[in-house]
Amino acid sequence: MKITLPRKRTILAWHRWLGFASACFLVILSLTGLALNHTEWLKLDQITLRNRLLLERYGMASGSNIQAYRINNDDLLAHLDGQLFYNSTPLTQGTQPLGIMSGDPISVVATASQLIYLSTDGQLIETISNNQLPYNTLTALGTDIDGNAVLISADGNWRPDPNWLEFNAYDAAYQVTPLSLLQLSQQQSDDILADFQGGGISLYRALLDLHSGRLFGWAGRSAMDLSAIAILLLITSGIGGWFRRSRQKTISPN
Repeated sequence: MKITLPRKRTILAWHRWLGFASACFLVILSLTGLALNHTEWLKLDQITLRNRLLLERYGMASGSNIQAYRINNDDLLAHLDGQLFYNSTPLTQGTQPLGIMSGDPISVVATASQLIYLSTDGQLIETISNNQLPYNTLTALGTDIDGNAVLISADGNWRPDPNWLEFNAYDAAYQVTPLSLLQLSQQQSDDILADFQGGGISLYRALLDLHSGRLFGWAGRSAMDLSAIAILLLITSGIGGWFRRSRQKTISPN
């Protein structure tokens, strides 16, 4: 079948734009493929990445998600994605603290779902869930006029005894002072993240997912699939054009 000039121009235009569109993906595939083929030499599995945007792509919390508060004068209590830390040491699973009562011999961290008892050096003594307490959900931790703790909930207010073993109903005045966030140093943030996420994402894993398009989820995989189809079309049309030209040269009169 003879191809007319307008149709030929259209095919050449599509061929050109498919080439441009797939070129960047070919570059990515080539570079990542070369790197992955020399993983041991480049030590890709020993290099970790801690970029915030990259960690979020993998559903991992970053340093900007850490919330830290002062406890026991010079120490800090940190919360990151459902995990509590005393300084940089993992403490227990828990929601964001609503209040902290530093004391001796115990300090208490109050969250919406539990009370966490700590020693003065940050050792976990015990956690008490709400089903062992006289309320369903804690909304705030306040203090009375003498500075004693008051547990505030929709079911009423309660004041613990000095050992936090018994809780008595309380209906007098109280005040609530919101917790003040601390600004962590880069080293403190890195120490918490190192324990929470094992150091970050390996460069090998990131390159492998970039090579397959999985780094960008469904959109990335689809783009790589479409680029592969485009490359196959380019190869097929190129070979077909070469055969057509060869045949025309063969059958054309001298």
